Amino acid sequence: MTELTNFIHSLPEYVGILLLMFSTFLIGYFSASWFQKSKYRALIERLKKQVNEAIVNKNVNDIDTIFTEIRPKIVEVVKETQGEIRIFDPEKTAEKARTSYVSYNKKTPELDFDSFGYADSHNKDNLTLIQGVGPYIEQKLNEIGIYNYDQISRLKEPDIRIITDLIDFFPGRIQRDNWVGQAEALKEH
Repeated sequence: MTELTNFIHSLPEYVGILLLMFSTFLIGYFSASWFQKSKYRALIERLKKQVNEAIVNKNVNDIDTIFTEIRPKIVEVVKETQGEIRIFDPEKTAEKARTSYVSYNKKTPELDFDSFGYADSHNKDNLTLIQGVGPYIEQKLNEIGIYNYDQISRLKEPDIRIITDLIDFFPGRIQRDNWVGQAEALKEH
């Protein structure tokens, strides 16, 4: 019994020690977190500034658009480099790829223009005003028959999946950038 009473009497001391250890841990944890953030804060701010300057200078809305704008140029440079090494006919290669794609993999999806409308180059809108659509993506959209805001504003989920597949675009990007909502707003102006 005396051991129990001794333990009970010394309990406040143990609680005090426990609280001191816990407070020391918290101080250390939050200090380390703050020092880590401040260590990289200047680097992060500098990189953000560089990206924003690049975006402003190129009049581009985000990093994905920058990629979609740069990608065709990269492909062009690679083709030129390959042309120096070996000569090939891009049209034959594309036709061969299409043939194997259709024959062996799956059928090329087709858009249901009845659901969102038909258009041609005569009633074309500037699709690059939609965030996430650069000149390259606009060209790809035009190639599959999408030319104006009215068409984009009426897109449904199945149409978006097919468009993403046809233009070889980042899955989910059309929804994240809200092309339908942006096109609706641009259509009204």
